[in-house]
Amino acid sequence: MKSIQFKSMFFMAMMVVLVIGCTKDSDASVDTPLNTLFAENFNDSDLTTNGWITYAQTGTKQWSEGIYKGDGYAQFSSYNSGSPVNVAWLISPSLNMDTQSGEKLYFQSCQDGYVHSIDNSLELYVSSDFDGVNFNNASWEKVNFTGPTQDSTRYVYVNSGFIDLSKYTGTLHFAFKVKGTTSLSGGYQVDNVRVFY
Repeated sequence: MKSIQFKSMFFMAMMVVLVIGCTKDSDASVDTPLNTLFAENFNDSDLTTNGWITYAQTGTKQWSEGIYKGDGYAQFSSYNSGSPVNVAWLISPSLNMDTQSGEKLYFQSCQDGYVHSIDNSLELYVSSDFDGVNFNNASWEKVNFTGPTQDSTRYVYVNSGFIDLSKYTGTLHFAFKVKGTTSLSGGYQVDNVRVFY
């Protein structure tokens, strides 16, 4: 008899715990679907087709388009450049930051497995005063993101995370800046660029 009473009490206690632990539907938050302001998969054969600007700040090497198994991407490598240092920029088309709010940039990047020096780097910058022509007259602000390191697995894309651009107004450009320190150094790839709001 005690065993039956104990089992009944235990069962009732477990039911109370289960009911108390449930979350009502009204307590659950559902993320609002994001709108896309800008999208680039680099599936064209020429970077400049969609308004991207390539600029060799130091050395002669520039960003180019690559493709592997039908998937396009932007790439840069100093390999066989003949220059001791190469610094190149891939600048986005202009974005109008005044017609929406809450903008966030997202992309994926990887290294090719031959980036062995900490002097080689992939960086992200933004400018709200670049006129599309005069690179040196613009101010460029460095922005943090999650990207590949020299120890990253080669050709494995790293998600940048959502980079908040909502404080900027007017016309905005973002840019990928890469530095290769020798003509034998490896390179980087960028793909699946999105700006959401």
